[in-house]
Amino acid sequence: MSTYTLTIGLVIREGLRTWRLDRTLPDSQLSFLDQATGALKTISVAQLQRDLEAGRIQVVQEYPVALSSAEDNKLRLVKTVESLPVREQVGLRLRLGFVKHMLRRGLRKGMRRAIQAELDSLDGQLPFGVPPADVANAELSSKPGASAVMAWMRTFELSGGNPMALISGFCFRKMPRRLNALMEEIARRKIRDFYCTRQRPSAKKTKLLIDRELGQQVARGRLAPEHAQISISTLRRLILDISPYDRSVARFGPAYARNKWRYSLGGIDAKRPLARYEIDHTILDIVVVHDLTGLPMGRPTITVVVDAYSGYIVGMHVNFWSAGLASTLSAFKVAIRPKDSMLEFAGVKHKWLACGIPDLMVVDNGLEFHSPRFHSAAMHLAMDVLHCAVRQPWLKPMVERTIGEINGALPHQGRVEKQLTNYIPEKPDKSACITFSALCKGLLKFVVDIHPFEDDERKLTRAYDLYAEGLATQLPPRLPTSVEALDIIMADSKTLTIGNEGALHQYIRYNSRELQEMRRAIGLKFQTEIKVNHEDIDQIWLKDPRNNSWMRVPSCYPQYTVGLSTIQHRAIRAQKRKVLTHRNAEEMLTQSKLELIDTWQTAARTGKRAKRQELLALEGLASTDVFAGTSRSARHAVGDAQRQIPISKDELLPIPKEYETYAFD
Repeated sequence: MSTYTLTIGLVIREGLRTWRLDRTLPDSQLSFLDQATGALKTISVAQLQRDLEAGRIQVVQEYPVALSSAEDNKLRLVKTVESLPVREQVGLRLRLGFVKHMLRRGLRKGMRRAIQAELDSLDGQLPFGVPPADVANAELSSKPGASAVMAWMRTFELSGGNPMALISGFCFRKMPRRLNALMEEIARRKIRDFYCTRQRPSAKKTKLLIDRELGQQVARGRLAPEHAQISISTLRRLILDISPYDRSVARFGPAYARNKWRYSLGGIDAKRPLARYEIDHTILDIVVVHDLTGLPMGRPTITVVVDAYSGYIVGMHVNFWSAGLASTLSAFKVAIRPKDSMLEFAGVKHKWLACGIPDLMVVDNGLEFHSPRFHSAAMHLAMDVLHCAVRQPWLKPMVERTIGEINGALPHQGRVEKQLTNYIPEKPDKSACITFSALCKGLLKFVVDIHPFEDDERKLTRAYDLYAEGLATQLPPRLPTSVEALDIIMADSKTLTIGNEGALHQYIRYNSRELQEMRRAIGLKFQTEIKVNHEDIDQIWLKDPRNNSWMRVPSCYPQYTVGLSTIQHRAIRAQKRKVLTHRNAEEMLTQSKLELIDTWQTAARTGKRAKRQELLALEGLASTDVFAGTSRSARHAVGDAQRQIPISKDELLPIPKEYETYAFD
């Protein structure tokens, strides 16, 4: 499976004709130019995608353009010039003045002789832009040497032209502590081993332990008597040397510290649409009923895919299979494909803009996201996968917030309420009246017409506008030429034995001429792996053991399996089994089998008692006579009685055989 982008240079082939993308028209229309005749053809993006997936056209050539995500690596300013001491401000202006003077002369940091000559030509004068008063304030006794100026120029260039890089290191020098080394060592050890523990003792208790050990050291003569105790203020200063985050980790645990000190710098790192998608599952807070029977079906599970840059919902999938790999890839297939055909289902007013393969998919630590098949699908689409840390849902906030908004938009009928004190909520099964199809239409209406047009109070923007403007300023999205590889990856695998009847799965036979040709090339019977998509069992994929490629094998009963899922097939079989049980079919079959056994045994005993001549008299007996209620022997008996031809008893005796004699020499 390959990908393509809707850029100039995209060449597709339809039959024997080759078309080249000429331009992009409004309303998602594409203008293609025939390479041979120059004829023009207009086609929509959705129709192009459908033709590619159906195999009616093929992508011949494309010219992808790489996106550059490089940013300026600027030094973060931690202080301003006004916050520096006056002496350091003067020194900074002097160093910057010499550096700018050399750069104006066209000199580089490695030109030592030219820099030295330029310093000599100054003849004690200051560079341009440096006030004379700075000399007295800085107490500049002599001009700087060439090595110092070269070091300043090198530092200035490596910092990207940041003047703050020329600040002297003495400006931030800290005064050393005057605490005794052994006393400080004992205090820090007690802080580490006693204070920074999960028992969380106070600083006063820690001071008592430190003073006791200091007294022991004084008694041994290793400390002076004036160092026998440590002040509480000194101890607290030593405790404050440990960062508050590390103290929280040591005294309360990493989970507490992570939740308490979590932060957000600039939101999520998404600068454009399709840069980062977030996906998650949840069980909807509503009980739906069946469209035909009206019986409660339970709470469905929804899988939502959200664009992190704009908050635009790009895909969703609703089912009753709970969270898993099948629902994940089904929602992702909806997210990457054009959705013009889906909008006719609910009669929405606006377009669902989202389509294309994202650069990054952010997921949690569910088993389906750690599945090798999920990562294989991401590899097929050249997409990166990022797993959030455990129990940190704020790392994918857009999808978490969107799921809450979806649950808030559900109707009251069949709503699952939260347990509250002194309140018994109503059972949702009694008030449920929303059908599953109505739920899907309502969710599609919310996703396309309501959620994208809600105002963001922080940004004062709408998700629809952000996504549309972002798409207009970037390259066209990458689209898959076929989703068959994703279907194969999503399907469940099973090992079967292939014979002349093909593959038999769930009592349904799958066979084709191509499969039988493969069987003739491999063997009379062989075992191989098949994959079944539980959403549609009208076909399976069968692995060719010779080259590990996959072959599509259709069902031999298309009139039954078209549009049939595994759940429906099992329900149909269970219903048929109930009907047979209700009709006592198994008991009737067992009774008939026993009667047949008794019939065979009775006939066998009667046949053993018959003589050979009687059996010869029955020669020519046929089943048609038996089924007609008459027999040939009965008809012969009637004819013989009419002719009144007597038959003696000796004629019924067996005729003796004549044996030939041989003479042996």
